[in-house]
Amino acid sequence: MKRHLVSSIISAAALLLVAAAPAEAQRTAEHKGYWISFGFGGGSAFGDEAFSGDSKFGGTGFLRMGGSVSQQLLLGGETIGWGTDQDGVQIGRGALLFTALYYPSPKGGFYVKGGAGFAGRTAEWEVRVGDLTATVTDDQGGVGLGAGLGYDLQVADRLASGLERLAGGGVEVVLLDLVLPDSQELDTFV
Repeated sequence: MKRHLVSSIISAAALLLVAAAPAEAQRTAEHKGYWISFGFGGGSAFGDEAFSGDSKFGGTGFLRMGGSVSQQLLLGGETIGWGTDQDGVQIGRGALLFTALYYPSPKGGFYVKGGAGFAGRTAEWEVRVGDLTATVTDDQGGVGLGAGLGYDLQVADRLASGLERLAGGGVEVVLLDLVLPDSQELDTFV
């Protein structure tokens, strides 16, 4: 099962690299100054002793911020968390990492991420003996490593800056808010 998962991830990464290349030639992303990114979703943990080696699904999130060293290299810090409560066991995993993002194309949105820092896991469950209940906690920590692939999405906070970004080319999808500081409702389309 793990080999199948690893080969699927490698195949998806290769497909992303091939598919992103034409789009990167048109894109005009700028990496300068400070930046922040965040996300949330779901994910699975594999091979945890608290789950008897099975994988379990849980919620996940991250917060990353830092500064741009160059158009292709961004350095910063990242905190990542994952947690679940299944079968009476609460498990949480987290990491605090120094992170580097490398953009192979100076104009592209595709990036490769790597990081190192501290990571930890905590498991908590209750044990009942007669009328007594005890909470058992198992904490572990150590060196944490992170790696990933991603693609930047750009956001404009005003219609004028969005139109300026569109004029630069390379935009494939637009999500439009009809209540912007410089444009309201149907005036956005006129």
